[in-house]
Amino acid sequence: MEDIKNTPFNEEMSERVDRFLRKEMSDAESRAFAEEVKANPELREYYQRQFNLMRGIKIHEMRELMQEKEEKLATERIAATVNANFFARYKYAISTFAVAAAMVLGVFVWDDSRTKSVGSDALAVVWKGSDPIDDCIEKGDYQKAIDLIDEELGKTYELGDDPDAIAAYNFEMNNLKYRKALIYLKMGKKRAAKTILKELNDERSKEVLDKLLW
Repeated sequence: MEDIKNTPFNEEMSERVDRFLRKEMSDAESRAFAEEVKANPELREYYQRQFNLMRGIKIHEMRELMQEKEEKLATERIAATVNANFFARYKYAISTFAVAAAMVLGVFVWDDSRTKSVGSDALAVVWKGSDPIDDCIEKGDYQKAIDLIDEELGKTYELGDDPDAIAAYNFEMNNLKYRKALIYLKMGKKRAAKTILKELNDERSKEVLDKLLW
């Protein structure tokens, strides 16, 4: 097989590989692409090359993330001291804003009820009833359910460069993220849920977003 370095650059093929590796394909697209990678030697060459490149980038990003977290912790310690001084000096002005906030409280209560209802309805569709996450939801321990999902999302699996394995892994991770978003809705945390749903950008996520008030 001719080395990919000696073949013309195929922008369309490269972009499709990039979308697959960045989890921007739907589950159906992802599985179809995995089959095409196995059948098309040229596409497989592009895939393996970009897979190796992205793996190197992720290692570098992890190192930068650890450094950012350390810097953020230091900044938060300083901010906590500044905020304490601010509230001590301006507590009377803050009470005035509290009065204004009370005037729109009814609107937010209504929106919160709607948000939780949308989350409950969507969770009923994906309810398994036989795993620890659903057990926590049934008991009302939503934060524990979120923690269990984050634990699964944080696990590292050695998938190699098998496109079928990566497609199946992406499918399961997207399911976990979707359930996490629905739990956030059930908790009334609409902003956190919308961030996840917009990132997933699949049909079921768009359907849930359409049901939210704003």
